[in-house]
Amino acid sequence: MFIASALVPHAQAGELTLALANSTCDTMKKAEDLYRANHPVQFTHICKSSGLLAKGLQGGALKADIFVSADREWMDFAVTNGLIASDRVVSPWGNVLVVAAPKTSPLQRLDWQDLASDKVTTILIGDPSNAPFGRHTKEALEASGLWDRVKDKVQTRKNMELLADSLATSSSGTVGILFKTGLTDQLRQLHTVKKSLHSPVRYHIAPLKTAAGNAEVAAFFKFLQSKAVKGVFEADGFDVSAP
Repeated sequence: MFIASALVPHAQAGELTLALANSTCDTMKKAEDLYRANHPVQFTHICKSSGLLAKGLQGGALKADIFVSADREWMDFAVTNGLIASDRVVSPWGNVLVVAAPKTSPLQRLDWQDLASDKVTTILIGDPSNAPFGRHTKEALEASGLWDRVKDKVQTRKNMELLADSLATSSSGTVGILFKTGLTDQLRQLHTVKKSLHSPVRYHIAPLKTAAGNAEVAAFFKFLQSKAVKGVFEADGFDVSAP
């Protein structure tokens, strides 16, 4: 659910507003369903790339009670700008980068170095300036010496949902690089990107300082770190091992 920033009020008892990295939105709804079994809470979602969320929260355009970032960098931004207390930040989940193509593509598998070959005409990635999966992708391409060879093929998308939708209807020479959990039924995974090529893909979550003293926020934040929620995220393909 995408919310216009000016229309999102500060949460009251029984109402929680979550600023969520796009890749967590669908799974978070499942976690909320578990929570609502014993807590009559209304949830509002702001689903965007982590960078846009952090900047919106910092500038006051967005209001939320809990921030879920797809990397440490944007959570650090929130801490540095006084939005979040550093000792409240936890990292319960991770993810994996994969190369994918439309199911209709003739490509059945792809080696990492093949991205620079004639097999691939277009590479869709996330916007490295705001979307962590795009930044990790650029890191991996640079670390393997491929960035300068493929940058003319690269096209960016603001978030993973847009990338997956674009990729599903793209031409046969197009591939996309995204988190494994962003794969849809219209896509086929071709390659898993080596973790050694980029910084760790870890989500970081924390309550906003403006939500201090809100018992419902504290209770749900604790719930997000529970074994039950870990199982929900693991079932959807997230890495729930300790960082």
